[in-house]
Amino acid sequence: MIVVLAILMITVFIVLLAKNKLSILGALVLVPLFFGSIIVIFTKATFSDMFRWIYDALFYAVSPDNGAATIGVVSPGLLILFAVIYFDLMLNIGLFDPLCAFFIRKAKGDPLKVTMATVLTATIVTMNGDTTTTIIICAAAFLELWRAMHMKLMYLAILIVTPIGIFNQLPWGGPTIAASTAMGVSVSHLFKALLPGMLAAEVFAIGLAYYLGRKERKRLQWAAEMRNEIDDDFLEKMVDAIRNKNPELKRPQYYWFNLLLTLFILYLLIADVCHGAILFMIGTAIILTVNYRDVNTINQQLEAVAGDALGPAAATFGAGVFSGILTGSGMAAGLAGGIAAIIPADLGAHIAPLYAIISAPAIVFLPQDAFYFGIAKVIAKVMTGFGITPLQAAVASMVGQSFRLISPVIPALYMLTGYTKLNFVDFQKNYVKYCWPILFIYIIVYALTDVLPF
Repeated sequence: MIVVLAILMITVFIVLLAKNKLSILGALVLVPLFFGSIIVIFTKATFSDMFRWIYDALFYAVSPDNGAATIGVVSPGLLILFAVIYFDLMLNIGLFDPLCAFFIRKAKGDPLKVTMATVLTATIVTMNGDTTTTIIICAAAFLELWRAMHMKLMYLAILIVTPIGIFNQLPWGGPTIAASTAMGVSVSHLFKALLPGMLAAEVFAIGLAYYLGRKERKRLQWAAEMRNEIDDDFLEKMVDAIRNKNPELKRPQYYWFNLLLTLFILYLLIADVCHGAILFMIGTAIILTVNYRDVNTINQQLEAVAGDALGPAAATFGAGVFSGILTGSGMAAGLAGGIAAIIPADLGAHIAPLYAIISAPAIVFLPQDAFYFGIAKVIAKVMTGFGITPLQAAVASMVGQSFRLISPVIPALYMLTGYTKLNFVDFQKNYVKYCWPILFIYIIVYALTDVLPF
């Protein structure tokens, strides 16, 4: 029954979002509450247990086995809340105006150059291994430019998250650490096996940016010959569209102060000196005080950006309800066992690529630890009987990371879709439409390097 309920919960969640019957917050909270209540009614669990599952996912949970604490979604939720406030204020102040102006002048209205700059910037920024930080920086740097050039924000979202999904597999990335721990293999050995696939996937990501840039050229009726036809006056009009947005809020006299403060905060964030929520909260207080000074103006600015910040943060906390009930009720473990049972034991060596493919949906909808310590660990034991090493099993479990960045349990994605005003399910569909080849790139490369036996 647990497996059936898990599948039903995920299906209902997707359908209601796709048909716009519920908001993202409503779907994340009400759907798991409904199915959690069914479990309470028909099992020995109580409603107190259900609220404990939610509490654990929101705040923290302590493992009864080793006493290790797992931090809930409140931590990233607070980071998203204050980061959105901070960067919204910086957009209003005009911090990113010179950057947008630079890209506009260099691109000369060429959407192809903009898409290439976007994916390469996302690739560099995501080397720190943090999804939230990458989305914050790239959205702040490119969102206004894409809007000014009337480019599709769906493509912006895809080009930001594609490199994140690839480079989350660096040795300090969460998936690599979880897989190596669950399989009992060295992180360095696992990364060495994954690297060829990651590099091939990055080549695809750059090629995708080129392809989408060409599509935007065609849609916006931009041709290469137009490069010489676009005069400086036209480019300045595009720049002015950014400069003249809410000019009363601009503070060019404090540009260098705002830039250095932002770079310093990002340095501390990437260096993990302090939690991001604390950094951006302090930064928000500083920039409001320095740039506006007047208390009434400061309050007005906070009220103006509060709406942008509340939606993504609320969705993040809602994801804690979804994840908490899915995991605490046993649905995650039941789904893990059910997926493990799908794979026929008589497939022998072919179990590795088969598992790599069918585990992709599990990576999307299950919490990361639930997948690696539930499904992956179980399947690894099955694979051992067919001569497949723990390292090869770990590589197979990482193939599905090609779709991880459309997971409804990743809080930062709600911030991205909120920034770009995209429906979350539409974002999922378009990501799969353009990025599905990455799954098979991984399989082919790992087969050629003999770390994924067929």
